[in-house]
Amino acid sequence: MSVLICEKLTKKSKNSILVDQFSFNFLDNQIYALVGKNDSGREELLEILAAQIKPDSGCVWLDGEKLYGNSKMSKRLCYVSNNISFPGHLKIKTIFRLMSSLYPKWDNAYAYELIDYFNLKKGRSFKSLKANEKELLSGILGLASRANITILGTTFESLDIKDRYDFFSFVYSHHTRYPRTFIISTNTVDEIENIINRVLFFDKGRLFETFTIKELKNNFRLLTGKTEVLKSLISDIKVIGAEERYQNLTVCVAKKLTKDETRMFQKYFIKITEVPIQKIFIYFLNLREKKGL
Repeated sequence: MSVLICEKLTKKSKNSILVDQFSFNFLDNQIYALVGKNDSGREELLEILAAQIKPDSGCVWLDGEKLYGNSKMSKRLCYVSNNISFPGHLKIKTIFRLMSSLYPKWDNAYAYELIDYFNLKKGRSFKSLKANEKELLSGILGLASRANITILGTTFESLDIKDRYDFFSFVYSHHTRYPRTFIISTNTVDEIENIINRVLFFDKGRLFETFTIKELKNNFRLLTGKTEVLKSLISDIKVIGAEERYQNLTVCVAKKLTKDETRMFQKYFIKITEVPIQKIFIYFLNLREKKGL
């Protein structure tokens, strides 16, 4: 069992606040997705969670012990990111041996299974790997570490869609076999919604919304129809986003529709669909910008 508790984490740079009063409890055996713009401060947040940098204030606790500077607890946490690097001459098989010396639960057989699947030869040097292959390798290291807290800070954007799909299928199957906590930074959250438990929306150093997948699926809907008709039907419903194209209006409503409401919209030929998580994030982000947050 491992629980990662964050208490009012703050990190500042010379000109801005990177992480601002972040508090959250990452519970045991859950998969979390962290969604934010590239300049949101999420990379700095993950570095704090992994004890790679020290917050200016606040504290991270892992199973009741302070994480920063605690070598015993750091072995229970594995963080891999876009910036992960090894001496260029090191071969993949040598990197695996290095990881086995750092992580007590390291699964060497599984690491080799994954590089075989993705056609990464064990004798290749780190410097010979392309960007997508380095991302794959970092993800493989995170999985094979079997660390109690596994943080995937790379967004896997260099991978083609098939490799990304296959990799996250491995994440799900491995998590099922060896349950632990995953924190995944992602720009493609809709691709992995079927494996995650909770989504964290992060912007300007702040956690501004968090939802379970069930909440996102049940409590948000897209309504699409003729602009004049739809506007007349949503005057009493909370709208978090709207887009108009060719006299057709699409709105995102933050509400679980009743049967009567559903029948009413259908009566006026209003299309009702689920909302992609990325769109919900963008709509909330736009609301924050309008409020000057």
